[in-house]
Amino acid sequence: MLNIKSRLAHLLPLITLAALCAVLYFPYLGKIPFFDKGEPREAIVVQDIFLHGDWLFPLRWGTEVPSKPPLFHWFAALTSLAWGRINEATVRFPSALFATLGVLMIYFLGRRLFDPKVGLYGAVILATSVVYQSEAIVARVDMTLTFFLTATLVVFYLLYHGFLTGPLWTYGFYLLLGVSVLAKGPVGLILPGMIIGCFLVLKKRWDFLWRLFFHRGVVLVLVIGISWYAMALLRGGEDFFNRQIIHENLARFFVSGEGGTGHQKPVYYYFPYLILEGLPWSLFLPFVIVDWFKSKAFAQDDSLFLMLWVGFIFLFFSFSAGKRAVYLLPLYPPLSLLIGSWLRQTKSEKIYGVGLKTVGWLFLIVGIILLLPVGIFFAGKDFSWLLSYIGAMLRPEDQTQFSIVQDALRRAGWVFPIFLFLSAFLWLWTARYLFVANARAAIALLAILSVLTNLVVQGMAISSIAAARSYRSFMVEVDRRVPRDAVLNIYGEGWDYTSAVFYRGDHVSILRENPLSLQQKMRESDSYFVMGEREWKEMNASGVFSPELKSRGTGPEGQDPIVLIRGLKDRKGKP
Repeated sequence: MLNIKSRLAHLLPLITLAALCAVLYFPYLGKIPFFDKGEPREAIVVQDIFLHGDWLFPLRWGTEVPSKPPLFHWFAALTSLAWGRINEATVRFPSALFATLGVLMIYFLGRRLFDPKVGLYGAVILATSVVYQSEAIVARVDMTLTFFLTATLVVFYLLYHGFLTGPLWTYGFYLLLGVSVLAKGPVGLILPGMIIGCFLVLKKRWDFLWRLFFHRGVVLVLVIGISWYAMALLRGGEDFFNRQIIHENLARFFVSGEGGTGHQKPVYYYFPYLILEGLPWSLFLPFVIVDWFKSKAFAQDDSLFLMLWVGFIFLFFSFSAGKRAVYLLPLYPPLSLLIGSWLRQTKSEKIYGVGLKTVGWLFLIVGIILLLPVGIFFAGKDFSWLLSYIGAMLRPEDQTQFSIVQDALRRAGWVFPIFLFLSAFLWLWTARYLFVANARAAIALLAILSVLTNLVVQGMAISSIAAARSYRSFMVEVDRRVPRDAVLNIYGEGWDYTSAVFYRGDHVSILRENPLSLQQKMRESDSYFVMGEREWKEMNASGVFSPELKSRGTGPEGQDPIVLIRGLKDRKGKP
């Protein structure tokens, strides 16, 4: 009986974490259509593997070299093959799966290094952080990279401390290191190498460093990582070298200004994003950092390794010329564990008490602010003016999206005020527990709040934006009108047609002709053409071409509806 209870005690945290991830990550994988630029670009590569079997070197459109190595695309293609078809859910599934496995891995690491509570706290913090939630449900490579980087560093540290022994685990470490390269390129090797190398140097473990760098497993890393790049270079030639080696790696890191890549930001760019992307848990971070230095936590192996893990990733991408907020994703697993270990400490520490109470006051203010519109609503007043005021403070490019969400909230009726009331209650209740230094209860309430917020954000806000911008419903109707074995011509000037190509699947011809040549082709053909509504209007000054179908979706930029037109050959109205 005691043995059964002990097993249940070990299984309960795993079941809880798996359930939390299941609720946060999986429900909307297939419900929300592609509506931005990033996801369809990755989905097209997966589609090339799924339809044509180009596993080693998949291409976009069969000709264009993709910007990332294919590890994520391989997993998505395997999911699609197992499911029997390719859609949004199968392409996004690897991100949700690796996010869940990453949460469980952090639990086991925290349990091994500290105690079960720290492991549980760290895993919940990671699972419910803003950036981790958002990247767990999108078809991009960043979560795949984060998982394999995390797995590589976790296995190394457990080998270092002797928790894992034997040659299989050692070769497993090198296997993970090589696979990490296939997730997003050389960064999968550089980041673990810097973190591990610096840790061993600081600990003066020259013997371990020597064994690590001259182990036969290094050959495994080279075979997995470099051999793929070598084969891809032989097949892709100059295009591959320019795209993946020069543009995506060297230029993105080293070249600023003219000649560099996009997303160029100043060196301090990541400081606000470190807090914003880690909410709500990052509010504790200033107190955690102060406590680290006061208690000299870096003198302990576990804390030092986790700090180096966070610090090197933050500094590496801060000094990179190209920056995006999501690049910091790999530092949140160790950061979550550090915050979890800080919240686990005794409440007698002064900094601990000040930190909890300060964050508690912030939560109290948030709860009170959320109650204001609830009070206005139940008083019979319209609080749409408040939403309009918020929208007016946003950037022009964000106001369109906010207006879509605002309309969805109006249509929801009582749902949104009830959500605000429940959220306010949870914020205030969490503040109460922070004031009395009950971190365990506060963490549980914030996890519940994350689930509740996720339901509204994904189920209402993101869903309404996707419905307004996605071309999925338009392409479904196109498939009804245009036989699947017929070629669909897509005029690709002036709008992002990637998702339209994905939803069509195969038998697509991308046209890049000038408008006069396109007009002539449409006059001499009875095929179907998809193009931007704006381009159609510019081309159709004479009124010859009438659209058979117009999209409600306005595309990733929110200003590109598209139309379906049939050629004039053998049709009434032919000139």
